Amino acid sequence: MQVTGFDDRLGIGYVLSTGAHADEDVPGSRVVAHGGRTVRATEGLAAMLEDALAYRPTTRLGWGGPEVPLTLEDTTLLAWLRHDVGGVVAVAGEPAA
Repeated sequence: MQVTGFDDRLGIGYVLSTGAHADEDVPGSRVVAHGGRTVRATEGLAAMLEDALAYRPTTRLGWGGPEVPLTLEDTTLLAWLRHDVGGVVAVAGEPAA
């Protein structure tokens, strides 16, 4: 999965890649590892993700749903980006619901 977006709070665009896309070395990005999984994210988003994993490791899968543990699985990451970070512009290879 590859997600592009724009965080209005920080005023920066971001890209997050999982699976085969995470193996591509993209300038301005770095790998985040957690729970045996890895993703690649642009620097600002990588820092936000690491902070969330360390200090606020939950997200909601839907606007009214219960909080679930934040993991680096595609469905959970996409929910975190949509509901906690915001600004999702495009998703390629979105996981099935």
